[in-house]
Amino acid sequence: MYTAVLTTSEYGIVDLLTTTAQLLIPVLTLNVQDAVLRFTLDSNYNKEDIIKISSRTIVFSSIITIVILGLAKSFKIINLDNTYLFFLFFSYLMGAINNSLNMYLRSTNKMKIIGVCGVINTFVACIANVYLLLIAKLGINGYMIANILGICIANIGMFLLGNVWEDLRKGKWNKTVSKAMFTYGIPLAANSIAWWINNASDRYILTFFCGTALNGVYSVSYKIPSILSMLQNTFYNAWSVSAITEYDQEDSDGFIGNVFRLYTITSIILCSIIMLFNIFIAKIAYSNDFFVAWKYVPLLLVGTLFNGLGLFIGCMFTAVKKTKDISFTTILGAFANTILNFTLIPIIGAFGASLATLLGYLVVFLVRLVRLKYVVKMKVKWNTIILSLFFLSIQSVVATLSNNSFLQVPLVICIIIMNKSIFIKIVEMFVKKIFKFY
Repeated sequence: MYTAVLTTSEYGIVDLLTTTAQLLIPVLTLNVQDAVLRFTLDSNYNKEDIIKISSRTIVFSSIITIVILGLAKSFKIINLDNTYLFFLFFSYLMGAINNSLNMYLRSTNKMKIIGVCGVINTFVACIANVYLLLIAKLGINGYMIANILGICIANIGMFLLGNVWEDLRKGKWNKTVSKAMFTYGIPLAANSIAWWINNASDRYILTFFCGTALNGVYSVSYKIPSILSMLQNTFYNAWSVSAITEYDQEDSDGFIGNVFRLYTITSIILCSIIMLFNIFIAKIAYSNDFFVAWKYVPLLLVGTLFNGLGLFIGCMFTAVKKTKDISFTTILGAFANTILNFTLIPIIGAFGASLATLLGYLVVFLVRLVRLKYVVKMKVKWNTIILSLFFLSIQSVVATLSNNSFLQVPLVICIIIMNKSIFIKIVEMFVKKIFKFY
């Protein structure tokens, strides 16, 4: 809908503001939200104190954000309309609150509330976009208001339904606990910055070399890979807790290896199927000048796949509180991503950005996989995984070079046949969800 109302340049500007807010959150909060998850799961700490520390940190960081934006505007370091500055601030504030509440509810086993509030966020944002864009015709301002409103309502829902307000009232600021949380979180803040570089720096570099219009098209191309990311996150949210509670350095029962194989193969199958329907989805989701974004989707889909695998392995480092290892591997990926962006974007434009993103995530995954042996002896059967990735790589090349989706069908079939038992489980689970819904 927004692709039919907003220009490519307008969408590119809003995307850059949202991306900037995502960078500011881990930097100014010292990544306290990740510490919330890890320390709430630890019985040695009081969960009420943890959410109190997190909330105060967010309040303090929000004041700092206002000061920074005010000074930047006064000294003309940034030349943005006040409307955009308000959007940037509230994107930061609502995002920081959402991250903290999400981690707290996950650690207290209130996953259903997160799911419900996620649906509320999407529903409110969609309804608000319809009204503000199509009826009130507020354009880019309406789009910004709708997105902020959605996450704001979701935050209120998590706060009330999860009884966070009651825990917050009971909690106290504990200097010892806060110091431990920041010690844990600061290395992860560096990790988040590096992750942000992997995920978002390409948009700034693309804007610099090619302008906001192409960045707007490229930013829209992330919407289809976000389907895979959303499905991966459904699993990741549960795994990030299980990795801590079920940690076994020897993987004596093969649980970690089996889960990794199931997660990897499932992600490959979903990635392959989404890629097959890329053109079909693009015709529905992208309007006017945005349709060309389909060309960048296949490489971004494979990049999203490797990002999910890297996050899976990262949970094992989190379980043993080796956050410096997580940061180190992500920084390596960010370095590779940045060098490749500056090298490829001037030559092949947005294709260079999507390829650099894929390779950056691949570096993170491979380095973490190598270093994983020092954390856990994961037992995995690699043959099928490697062969499936090989066919998926070929499919991504075919999908990038041709808009004829039928050329991909033989490759998709090969991937499914090799992993038919897992594919059947996916179909059965999907069917059960449908019947349960009705």
